[in-house]
Amino acid sequence: MSVPLDVAAASLEAWAGASDHRRDAGLQEAGRQAARAAETHGAFITVAQDVGSPSAGELRGVPIAVKDNIDVVGLPTTAGSPLLRGYLPEVDASVVAALKEAGAVVVGKTNMHELAFGITSNNAEFGPVRNPVDRSRVAGGSSGGSAAAVALGVVPVSLGTDTGGSVTIPAAFCGVVGFRPTTGRYPGDGVVNLSWTRDSVGIHGRTVRDVRALDRVIVRDADEDGTPLNRLVLGVPRSRYEGLDERVAAACEQGLEALAASGVQLVDVEVPDDLQIGNGAGLGMVLFEAERTIRWRAAGSEGGERFRTFADIVEHVASPDVRRLAEMIVSEPFAPESYEQARRSRLSLRRGYADMFRTTGVHALVAPAVPVTAPPIGADDVIDVNGEELPTFPTITRNTAPGTVAGVPMLTLPLGRLPTALPVALTFEGAFASDVELLAVGERLEQVLLQRG
Repeated sequence: MSVPLDVAAASLEAWAGASDHRRDAGLQEAGRQAARAAETHGAFITVAQDVGSPSAGELRGVPIAVKDNIDVVGLPTTAGSPLLRGYLPEVDASVVAALKEAGAVVVGKTNMHELAFGITSNNAEFGPVRNPVDRSRVAGGSSGGSAAAVALGVVPVSLGTDTGGSVTIPAAFCGVVGFRPTTGRYPGDGVVNLSWTRDSVGIHGRTVRDVRALDRVIVRDADEDGTPLNRLVLGVPRSRYEGLDERVAAACEQGLEALAASGVQLVDVEVPDDLQIGNGAGLGMVLFEAERTIRWRAAGSEGGERFRTFADIVEHVASPDVRRLAEMIVSEPFAPESYEQARRSRLSLRRGYADMFRTTGVHALVAPAVPVTAPPIGADDVIDVNGEELPTFPTITRNTAPGTVAGVPMLTLPLGRLPTALPVALTFEGAFASDVELLAVGERLEQVLLQRG
């Protein structure tokens, strides 16, 4: 009898190339592990009871997890909120349909920050997602369950969504690869959105190679080998290296040293006003758009006739931090004039990125994914950074916000843990629509950064 697949270690190639018996046994084991991960780490909201028969294709039999704000036929889409309990989609989101057509199998819907409106995945309705490295700490958000499911070895890849760092941040906190494509690269239908301007479906994976394989299936884009390391030039925006937790700063500097030792050229660069726009105008746009996107989805849910205004929604939000945001949207609405100004700022930032890439010749930017390591569960309002109390949300999203506002592709790579340390990661940002090149380069850089651990 053939040996079942090692679910916690098998690559996509191993899954797709396995015998029917090994693949079926592996899928059943993935389902059991998903159920365990739901109990031990709060990683799943719903686990599929019947995975069915996979389609033939390059991903045949590969188990995947899907964030619970992305529609999957047969499984509820709650977006981590009592607001949408009972909503059963009639069709798959297009991004899910593409993976199923290639043979992938959804084993469950992952837990998340309620309505994707936060960065800890400390969910009051379904419980917190616990970090696989230290259960007392957050897994990051809003796609915390997506990253945790990969880090726990339940699935090799998973789908999340990203508004201001919701794929990048959990990847950094959980020590897995995270990819946010250029905004608009992946289809966005069938998703409980916050922002039509900033939202994107993204991928968590154990390796860049597996992430690249999923990207090829979703987009059917041509692949390439990437720039050789001895000709690769990376831009270092030094403002994003300021104010870091001391442990993060030390790990990231060692990561830069490893890149330089491998032949990568590092040059200091600047994107004008990137942090200011990302964490100012970028947030305003989300507040304006979320009022409309969430109300539209709520109106289509069970009993949706109750939600005639956004104010009707507030009392159905369970998590205190998300409710405060919802209350702020009602009491201090973001005016259309301010929204127009924020959009102009976004276009200015996008031009700034384009000008920087054109004038410097760098292939990508490299910066700390998050200024801190994963904070304790419950630190939703303030966190300690080198002995100073700082607001949780703007501190954690500081470095991810600019790229998500500009809409450029972003790839987060773990650095490898130092003894007793939590995961730390670097995020690489490419020029607009340079996804294929960024992923190809990332696969080479991944090996360099893992070796330094």
